[in-house]
Amino acid sequence: MNKSDGIYIRKEIHATDWNGGKGRIAPDFVNKTRRAALFDFFLTGIAMMPSAQLINAAVPHHEEDRAFEWLLNRINVNMTKAGSRAVIFCDEGKNFDGMLRRLRRFNYVPSRLGTWGNGASSKNLTLGRILEDIVYRDSSKSLMIQAADCCGYALLRHENPIPSKTAYGLDQSFKVLSPILVTAANHRDPLGIIR
Repeated sequence: MNKSDGIYIRKEIHATDWNGGKGRIAPDFVNKTRRAALFDFFLTGIAMMPSAQLINAAVPHHEEDRAFEWLLNRINVNMTKAGSRAVIFCDEGKNFDGMLRRLRRFNYVPSRLGTWGNGASSKNLTLGRILEDIVYRDSSKSLMIQAADCCGYALLRHENPIPSKTAYGLDQSFKVLSPILVTAANHRDPLGIIR
């Protein structure tokens, strides 16, 4: 993006501002049509990252804590299946440490089938695959958090298209991420989006 359009390398990519035409992102003016194309180019780069996996949640704002708990559970399940472990990085702002610490001890999950093999309706599936408390970073200093912001924005415009953004094709941007979607995160949704 720097070579093609002079995009500043050290400038934070904040999807809402970027696609709203806000901020000086290059020495020369970059219009919204070009910004949308560059946004999709950035998402394409994310989708091409080796072994990248994307787990999404789309819930009303007041259900943010529930969605984050479900995301932590899905990450733990993915790490269990992969025989690996995870460290979670989040943007500064809201703190989820208390939730993670509780889920490491008590995480009663109801069975999808009504009962677990032992006849119990729920099972304590603690989050043992997440190694450390959440690492909070300033998004302006973390390209990965900026990438997560762009993925989240693409999902938002997919789920809630608005004419001012649909005019630039931003309601279709989420499709670029199809190769890395973890559809098993929610078997009831074709894209695996946690709802």
